[in-house]
Amino acid sequence: MRSVLRPLPSDASKEVRGRVLVVGGSHRYPGAILLAGRAAARSGAGVVTIAAGRSIVEMVAGQDPNLTFFPLAEVQPGLIATGAAAQLSTLLSDKIRALLVGPGLAHAAGTDEFVVAVLRNAKGATTVVDADGLNALARTEDWPSVLPPRTILTPHDGEAARLSGRVVPKDTARVAFAERQAAQWNVTLVLKGAVTVVTDGKRTYVHDAPNPTLSIGGSGDALGGAVAAFAARGLAPLAAAAAAVWVHGRAGALLAAEIGESGALATDIVDALPRALRQILTSPGERPTIARARSSATPQRLRVVRSPRRAARRPR
Repeated sequence: MRSVLRPLPSDASKEVRGRVLVVGGSHRYPGAILLAGRAAARSGAGVVTIAAGRSIVEMVAGQDPNLTFFPLAEVQPGLIATGAAAQLSTLLSDKIRALLVGPGLAHAAGTDEFVVAVLRNAKGATTVVDADGLNALARTEDWPSVLPPRTILTPHDGEAARLSGRVVPKDTARVAFAERQAAQWNVTLVLKGAVTVVTDGKRTYVHDAPNPTLSIGGSGDALGGAVAAFAARGLAPLAAAAAAVWVHGRAGALLAAEIGESGALATDIVDALPRALRQILTSPGERPTIARARSSATPQRLRVVRSPRRAARRPR
């Protein structure tokens, strides 16, 4: 990870750190966009903007002064208008490097159409789709065709099953499933779970350090924000996703060692991200590892299980 996550230059500006746009939120899940946005900021993004329905912005805007907000038109309180996707066009063409779609969005009439319209307007930004953004895609016919270049999908097994129309297999077959779907969908895929698989179908990383500390609502929002932040910094999609999984997992390991496996909140995970990131950047000569949750002294590597050459020789 140290080969891609390097210290920022001493004269780094907000633009060098990168701008992130998070689109989501609903009356039922207003905290998700805050968690994702704060995680992006804690992972080093220069500017993080939350785009949500106007009533949602009014509800949460005062809760974190580190974030900026962009209210979207609603058809009724809490329900974003499909046409609001056009409001994002200006933002997406104005220095935004990474777009995260889905945290806390929920589902209502017009939501799926809104998500599709946002993705069609994504243009040059690396795009991360999570949570209800993924569920919206699963309800959309021929959904891979609407994805912009450099898309990262971050489903858990249930969301991946809905996207693929098949049950996600267990154990080693899960890795092959992730590789196959990433190649078929032409995306970088983060298949989340106790063992998380990160792949673009050609090169694959496996985070095999199960940690119940991370099994808490909002943990996925934190991961999505971290992925977006590293993409905004300029990392390629596979590198951004792998780095975020490492840092997120390491944050969980730090919390397990400090307060135990029970009781850590998603906000704790978010606020532990800088400490996890610092371990990569300030440990000369230390090989990048992922600590097992039960013992921070017992490292587990983020394993590369397939290279492009090996993948080319292996029939799918």
